[in-house]
Amino acid sequence: MKARPMMDRLEAVFDIVPKADAIADIGTDHGYLAVELITRGKAKRVIAGDVNKGPLESAKSYIQSRGLSDVIDCRLGDGLQMTKQGELNGAICCGMGGFLMRDIVKAGPEPLEFYVLQPQNGQAELRQYMVKKGYQIIKEIIMKDMGKMYTAFLAIRHDMNSHNPSHNGADVTISSDNPYIDLPTTSILWSVGALLAQEKPALWNEYVDYLIYQRQCALDGMTEALSHTEKYKELQGEIDELARLR
Repeated sequence: MKARPMMDRLEAVFDIVPKADAIADIGTDHGYLAVELITRGKAKRVIAGDVNKGPLESAKSYIQSRGLSDVIDCRLGDGLQMTKQGELNGAICCGMGGFLMRDIVKAGPEPLEFYVLQPQNGQAELRQYMVKKGYQIIKEIIMKDMGKMYTAFLAIRHDMNSHNPSHNGADVTISSDNPYIDLPTTSILWSVGALLAQEKPALWNEYVDYLIYQRQCALDGMTEALSHTEKYKELQGEIDELARLR
């Protein structure tokens, strides 16, 4: 079977995945990303996991058609709980909420060398959790797919060193100058992406406008009775902060 193209948002995520011996694709769906990790040389082995049997069977069929069943192991299970200690260098989670991703990382058998995460919500809480647990966010990206805006980030364990060959070839660089160091927990940059705000990539202004639009819609949906509440003031304050980030 011919290779099936990935959605734009998965293609963007693929670009920030470090090379490593073994990577887990959590929530693999049809297995497209798992296959590309092997065929394009990002990983030597992949564990493709999904909590739902239907998509996993679809992934198995696709992986078999590509002749990769010997290097991609499909497993039915919840997050990283279906993996064992020492099996992986890193993991990828896409298309889930940030709180679920946090729970997946927390429930894994060990803290992996890196995680590539694309949360749909709860971005601030997920970033704060990763930093608190000893990870440094070293890369953030914005992508647009089918009219929607998405972000993803690469988090590397602090003891990783790109010059240390013992880390199985993960091509990463840890910086001592990182905007998340000493960033107040109340900063909106935990939600927006401090590296994105620093780098201002091509989609930056459109992304900020998208975040403002989301909050303005929430404000517009509030009744007059709610216009004096703390939630209303919080949303208005965030809109003002976002406007200053352009």
